[in-house]
Amino acid sequence: MRDPKATVPPADSARNSEFRDVIGNKQDVATSGSIYALAIKAAGHLQGKVYPTLADGVVVTAGAAWVLGAFVEIVPVNTITSLFDVHAISVEDISANDVYEVVLYAAEVEICRARFTKNANFDSVQNVPVMMAVQPANTQIKAKIASSTGADTATISLMYHTYP
Repeated sequence: MRDPKATVPPADSARNSEFRDVIGNKQDVATSGSIYALAIKAAGHLQGKVYPTLADGVVVTAGAAWVLGAFVEIVPVNTITSLFDVHAISVEDISANDVYEVVLYAAEVEICRARFTKNANFDSVQNVPVMMAVQPANTQIKAKIASSTGADTATISLMYHTYP
């Protein structure tokens, strides 16, 4: 049996790995590795959203063939004010028939990567599914793209949801 006088682990401690570890500790936050954080992430999410909303998407330009272009800010810092994750990249306009790779970053740390294609038989908006870890509130999201021939552009928006 556990010693009832044992100290409670500090907030967000890796020692908060069992429910008994967090009883009495009300300082854990949802972005940590604690049981509280795991429960919040498993509890579900709120309604779907899109960014930018009620506005044009953001143009991202590829570098040379299969070289990522420059960073482009998609979501400014302090814009999404609760925990969130992106579920899809809405590709709204593509400059050329090509294969593209898009990378999303939290500031400048890669958080997910996906591919999409435009060819003579497929020329429409695409919602490209992605998976990523839950991002902290107020995280800036940037993007880069590459294409098989280079120097192409894609206009994108992000489909995301927040957590309670």
